[in-house]
Amino acid sequence: MADSPSDQRPDPREAFADALPFWLQGPNGVVAAVVCVAVLALVARLTLLGARPAHFDEARVAYWALYALEDGHFAYRSIIHGPFIQHVDRWLFGLVGASDFTMRLPVALVGGLFPLSALLFRDRLRSEETVALALFLAFNPVLLYYSRFMRSDVLVAAFMFTALGMLVRLVDRRKPRYLYGAALFLMLGVASKENSVLYPLTWAGALTLVAGLRWLGIGTLVHDRLLNRPEFEWTGIDWPFGWVSTLRTRVRTLRNDPDERRHALRFVGHGVAAVALFGFLWLFMFAPRGDGLDGMRTNPLGSPSVGLWEAVGDPGKWPALFDATYSQFASEYPAWGDRADGLAFEAYRDRLESAVFDGLIETSAALILLAVAGVVREWYSAEGRRPLVFFLCFAGAASVVGYPAALSIGGGWKWNNIHILVPLAIPAAVGLGVFYRWGRDALAENDPIDVGLTSLILLLIVASVAWSGATHVYTNPQHESNELVQFAQPHDDLDPMLETLEEASDSEGLDAIVYSESGEWEEIGHASLLNNQGIDNYWNVRPTCTDLGVFLPAHWHFQQAGVNATCDYQPEAFKQRVTEKNVPVVVTKVRDDTVPREWLRERFTHVGNFSMRYTDRADPTLEVWSRVDEN
Repeated sequence: MADSPSDQRPDPREAFADALPFWLQGPNGVVAAVVCVAVLALVARLTLLGARPAHFDEARVAYWALYALEDGHFAYRSIIHGPFIQHVDRWLFGLVGASDFTMRLPVALVGGLFPLSALLFRDRLRSEETVALALFLAFNPVLLYYSRFMRSDVLVAAFMFTALGMLVRLVDRRKPRYLYGAALFLMLGVASKENSVLYPLTWAGALTLVAGLRWLGIGTLVHDRLLNRPEFEWTGIDWPFGWVSTLRTRVRTLRNDPDERRHALRFVGHGVAAVALFGFLWLFMFAPRGDGLDGMRTNPLGSPSVGLWEAVGDPGKWPALFDATYSQFASEYPAWGDRADGLAFEAYRDRLESAVFDGLIETSAALILLAVAGVVREWYSAEGRRPLVFFLCFAGAASVVGYPAALSIGGGWKWNNIHILVPLAIPAAVGLGVFYRWGRDALAENDPIDVGLTSLILLLIVASVAWSGATHVYTNPQHESNELVQFAQPHDDLDPMLETLEEASDSEGLDAIVYSESGEWEEIGHASLLNNQGIDNYWNVRPTCTDLGVFLPAHWHFQQAGVNATCDYQPEAFKQRVTEKNVPVVVTKVRDDTVPREWLRERFTHVGNFSMRYTDRADPTLEVWSRVDEN
């Protein structure tokens, strides 16, 4: 008997696949698609990367990276977070020079390559879900904005998520190379920022919840009692009683099979080697260079630390190196979490509301809604629930609740939402995959209604992400109205200041004077306690009479231009030094009435007033003067 026409209808998936370009077909099609997404992600991050003026936090870290290059001294301090970006920027500055572009380049490259991590989960995800995951990691506006920002949050998120992917791949493929990959990326995450320790804690909690959800029979209760349907299967993992049975079988096999014992011992050896790799990288990243902390001060208090390269040349100094590295790490790394101590409930509530409504909903509504859709779809799937989806849903939900309590400042949710959105990207990819399959099948079956509805939904998703990305990342990257901008972002273009400083650095002798009669540049007091004790000991910021908290990001530009600068506090002494030294650049405070502006106007060109911070309005802080060329 001949098949009916309906039986001869082609599989919609095959028909749709045949319409794709040849390089997206076949077993490597997903890999090709994800690579294309990563290329686009890199382009999105590198375009106009140096256009936005350096933020306070960017300039502070970049200053010390350039200081380490030029002076040879480095020590880990939690106030500027992990050493990874400082080391990479230091090497990069030495190769191609220091600029706003190059200081952000490592974060942009890691953020642009981040979508490739989606391939580590492809055994647990459908092809379209894997590509959707890559798209979320590439173009979510928060991830995109802070991939173009020299902060370490995208770094720690990318490295820890990749480490998780390595562990998943290790379970799926049983290949030792994934063990080494996990050790490498875990260490890179630890060396990026202190909140890396929250990732394993979140994973452990999420895994416990997923296991408990199945073990306690919650699925049976919902499906049998409420829906009168049999419990769906959980796929991709053996549950607690299955683990016990598997473990017993494994022990018996090891006892009776010499080949299995050799294989197990070899795997243990790989585990030891992976731990050793982790330890070696930890020492390399956190070990001091040069004189360590003492080399970063103007007047050292004691004996300098043993530097890494000094110990490499003298193995007898390795114990001292390890002791100095561990002592500094143990005293600084936990300090990140201490900055949120004593947080009142009202402050926590305000942070939580801002993180959810001003952050997640305002900037990433598409990802959040699709994550909800993905979890709902997975719960009611007849094909079996995948624990990975629920695991990362729980991890993201825990981060929503937990991160507002861990923030050192109220506005920290702007970048810490990264650590919520990354785990939720997998449930969101599942949700987007639902609409993709709906549209694919409708198109293959020539169903105009479903094609129209799916097209409308996908168009709204794309338009939402594109609009949010364009307005938050490119057209409005430094104005306070942008929810992702933190108040320490300068409002003005600082390029004229940098150009003036660079021209001055070509002169001989003193290049610039920073003037303030009352010494208000030091109002925060980077010497503070030490100076109150009568000890002339400052962090070696340049000019040394200025404070990082007040003067940044100008310190970065002074160091970048190689300017020899000092300070003056008395008008007459200031005039005399400017005249005698033929100083080419003067920097003053806009609202300092003691500045001899008429005298300066006769001898200098007013370069401009510059706002170092932007709150509710542009508020210029510095004014820069350049000597008129008498030739």
